[in-house]
Amino acid sequence: MKTLCLAVLLSFLSLNTVFAQGDIDNEKKILYRNEWSLAMSVKTDGLEFDFRSGKFVNYYKKKLWDCGLGFIKHPQQYRAANPYITGYGQYCFGKKNFCFDIFYSRGQQRSLFQKQDLGSVEIRMFYFGGISLAFLKPIYYEIYYDQYTVESEKFDPINHYATITLGTSSFSKGFDEISVVPGAFIKAGFSVEFGKSDKTLSALEAGAKFSAYTKKLEIMAQEKNYQFLTSLFVTLRFGRVKHGAHYEYLNEYEKK
Repeated sequence: MKTLCLAVLLSFLSLNTVFAQGDIDNEKKILYRNEWSLAMSVKTDGLEFDFRSGKFVNYYKKKLWDCGLGFIKHPQQYRAANPYITGYGQYCFGKKNFCFDIFYSRGQQRSLFQKQDLGSVEIRMFYFGGISLAFLKPIYYEIYYDQYTVESEKFDPINHYATITLGTSSFSKGFDEISVVPGAFIKAGFSVEFGKSDKTLSALEAGAKFSAYTKKLEIMAQEKNYQFLTSLFVTLRFGRVKHGAHYEYLNEYEKK
C-alpha cells in the first residue's frame, strides 16, 4: 500500500510539472517609453524655458537631456515709473545690464510611484548637471535734462537720478556691447505627472537650482552683485511620449 501511494504521488507531481510548462506567463511586462517636452519655469530669480528629451533606461529610470533659455533678475530690482513726469513706462532704476543665459544639461529621472491607471499620478525624482553662458546686455535710459534735451545713456549712478530718468531706450540698443560669463549649475527636484493619456506628458515640477559663474553678474549698478546663485523653481511641462517596439519583463529590472 505504501509503495502504491508513493507511486501515485510521484505520478501526480510529474503530471503537474508537465502541465505547468504550458501555463500562460502572467508576469507584468513594460513598454519602452521615450519622451520629449517643453516647459516654462518660474524661479525666485527669473524665468526659464526649456526643451527636454528623455530616453528609457529601465522600468524606473530615464536619461534626460535639457537645453533652454533663462532670464536672471537681481533680488533688489523692482519696477517703478518716474514720479514727476508721466507718459513713460515703468523701469528698474539702477539696473545696469539685462541678463539672460542659455544652458545645456544632462541628468536622470527615477520613478518613485508609478501610475496605477490613467486617472492617477506618477511621482518622479530628477537631477541635472550642466553648463551655461550668461549674457549681459547694457541698458540705455532716456535721461531728461530740460524740455529740449533728452539723451539716451547707460546708467550712471553718480549723475542719474530717479527724477530725471524717464524710462528705458529701445531694447535693441546695447546688443553690440554684450559680454559673456561662463558658468555651471546643478538642479534637482520632484515631478508629478498627471496626464490622462498614455501618449502625452503633463507634469508639474518643483525643486532647487544652484549656479556658479566665473565672475559676478553685474546686473545692478552697485557692488552687491552675485557670482553664486541659489533659486527655487516651479515648472509646468507638456510633451509627447514615444513607445518602443518591444517589451521587457518587469522582474528583470527589479533585480537591478
